[in-house]
Amino acid sequence: MSEVTIFGLGLMGLAIAKAYQKEGIPLTVWNRTIKKAEALAAENVAVAQSISDAIVASPVSIICVDDPNSVLTLFGQSQVEPLLDGRTIIQLSTCLPKQVREDLSWLVGRHADFLYGAIHCGPQDLGTKDGNILISGPPSTYKPVEGLIGHLGGQINYLGDDIAAASTLDLAWLSTRFGEFMGMLHASNVCRSEGIELQKFIAMFPDDARIQHHVGTIRDGTYDQRTATLSVWQASLELLKQQAIDAGIDAEFPNHVGGLFEKAIKAGYGEEHVMALFKVLKGDEGTVA
Repeated sequence: MSEVTIFGLGLMGLAIAKAYQKEGIPLTVWNRTIKKAEALAAENVAVAQSISDAIVASPVSIICVDDPNSVLTLFGQSQVEPLLDGRTIIQLSTCLPKQVREDLSWLVGRHADFLYGAIHCGPQDLGTKDGNILISGPPSTYKPVEGLIGHLGGQINYLGDDIAAASTLDLAWLSTRFGEFMGMLHASNVCRSEGIELQKFIAMFPDDARIQHHVGTIRDGTYDQRTATLSVWQASLELLKQQAIDAGIDAEFPNHVGGLFEKAIKAGYGEEHVMALFKVLKGDEGTVA
């Protein structure tokens, strides 16, 4: 029996698996595309052939997939539900606060424990001192797995009993990122329209790594070099829009930014760096000096 099962081997899920593997923790993995999971089998990681096998392999399961409804997508099958009894499920996929609360209620009804976490670092940081995760849920669920979660990074911020706290703060953080994106994009357009080299703008922020990287991407046209794609960011933006609907708050900001992202995806830039949005805003393809 392994100590933890990982559901999903995208960039983040694979990084989680690698972090546990590095620590010598017995590990089972499941991925919808089985060949991706089998690539890890040679490295002393067990590969589950089915969701049922993946659940019973470990007392703890971590979900990290591009599906905010993944608890029900993965576990809401009649042959799977009884296997959840006594298990701990840790959701690390990006989800709405409303969905997290519903998942908790559903899992409690299956006698399973539940925690929700938000990853606030790149995949390269997981398993290092820079690994940063917000996590929330009942203390009685968190304490037994605190050490296991601690292997994922040096900055684990437990937020307490409110299961939706990490999701809420994650969306709030994402909102500030979209604000930064739009500010950097418009600043780049301002410089371009007035004939000012982007490097001169970048030089104004010698200690700001985000501006250095993001505006540098526009300057160099290196839109193929990315961790999260424009489409991945757009999926998060859809959650911001839905949260506004769920909470009855003004949605003008995410709706406006969402329209620009949709335009960029229709133009074929979905798999590029988020700053590829600049190519839509400036109306042509080239790079900027």
